[in-house]
Amino acid sequence: MVECISEQRANFDAQASTPNVLLGYSMGARAALLHATQFPNAWDALILISPNPGIEDEAERAKRRALDAELADQIERDGLQAFLDYWKETPMIRSQKQIRAEWLAAMQQNRLKHTASGLANSLRYFGQGSAPNLWPELDKLTMPICLITGQQDIKYTEISQRILPTLRCQKSVHTIVDGASHMPHLEQAEASADVVKRFLKHLDHNATSDDYLASTPKN
Repeated sequence: MVECISEQRANFDAQASTPNVLLGYSMGARAALLHATQFPNAWDALILISPNPGIEDEAERAKRRALDAELADQIERDGLQAFLDYWKETPMIRSQKQIRAEWLAAMQQNRLKHTASGLANSLRYFGQGSAPNLWPELDKLTMPICLITGQQDIKYTEISQRILPTLRCQKSVHTIVDGASHMPHLEQAEASADVVKRFLKHLDHNATSDDYLASTPKN
């Protein structure tokens, strides 16, 4: 994992003409946090959708690793389609049924391009149980960070509410998107895009999170 991060850093250093803003969703947000804590000077801002810095209690992490390993074995045993049928009915993912039909169809087609072994290995090596606990690393982050969660996703909204006070930059914000769960950027695409646009606009000014919130349209 460290070697991969180092290779990515070299690529990013070659693209320094515009501000570097890293966006990640869910597992991608976890990867974004990992990269940013390893290379805090590489990014001008982060946009994290439904992030989780990790499981803090080691016993809970061990328990989660065991569950992830069990699910990984099941994926390899039962195949990709069986896992996708199971996954889309889990409480956190079920809300994705409200995504625009053509987007949902395209997403399902892309999911079919995965392999059982690839999904199994992602669980084993970068699932919640195997990923590092990044909570102690958050104070390394000095760039503005935009946290986005869905109002119906209580767990991840509470996590972002915990993250925000630990962040050092006063331009950091947490926005809760109404009518969305774990995938707000597709479940409520226009509202989420507006959050991102306003955050990027405020990066260019001497604005604080209070200024950002003052410009937020009221529902």
